[in-house]
Amino acid sequence: MSKTFTCPICLNVRNYINDTSCFCDICKCLINLKAKQYDYKGEGGQNIPYKNKHYLRMENCKLRFKIINQHISNNQIFVDIGTGSGEMMLASKKLFERSFGFEPSNELVDFYKQNQIEVFNSNFDFEKIRPFLNKDTTIFYSLCHVLEHNFNPTKLLSDIIINHNKAIIYIEVPLYTGLSFKDQGQNWKLWYDQHNALYSIDTLKFISDKLNMKVLDYGYRTFISDSYNRRINFFRFIKHPIRFLKTCVNYFFNNKNTFMDIFLKDYGYIIISK
Repeated sequence: MSKTFTCPICLNVRNYINDTSCFCDICKCLINLKAKQYDYKGEGGQNIPYKNKHYLRMENCKLRFKIINQHISNNQIFVDIGTGSGEMMLASKKLFERSFGFEPSNELVDFYKQNQIEVFNSNFDFEKIRPFLNKDTTIFYSLCHVLEHNFNPTKLLSDIIINHNKAIIYIEVPLYTGLSFKDQGQNWKLWYDQHNALYSIDTLKFISDKLNMKVLDYGYRTFISDSYNRRINFFRFIKHPIRFLKTCVNYFFNNKNTFMDIFLKDYGYIIISK
């Protein structure tokens, strides 16, 4: 029997039969019908990382900034929404005059103080950064793996851009179009109850159009920890030989993505401006 569900991205009502997922043919996302709402103050979200995990996250952020760098200019401040364990903040220090983060988790407050990064212990609140802005300041926002946790991501982005007329936003999300989800389906580690949807590049473009934002860049990424698993990746190359050969060609002409970014395409990014 068909039931209805409101898409968290385009807010259109969709019909579904499957009890676990529903595809939205308007914004091209895959809705997780088993997702739950977390407050992220005392549950969900990231914990303080152990040394090796922190190192891998830092390396991952450096690769993000390889993409972001070409859009950085003078008189910008960096605002990281959903700071987690703070690696984007740490990586941004040498590139921006000032960096601020927003993270509701109470567990990470002391961690931020120890690492000397300025993070507000709350959800995004523009009034907290207003004193640091002037009319010429451009805010460079980062939302890495935030939208998939939010039950109205378009409103979140609208609230971000409405207060200031100069904004650039880097968004990164997990994709159902990537190789890992295609191979593993709902057994993939990124399909779980904290993620209300998995995206596609078309979903990101849909959001940009809805907000009347200009697309500066878009493409694919993969976590560096997934790239390091040589044994698993070797069998992936064997299983997908044509994809492997196409990746070899595309990588030769690419100067901002890793080989595994292009091969797996498990995560998507878009950079948009007001």
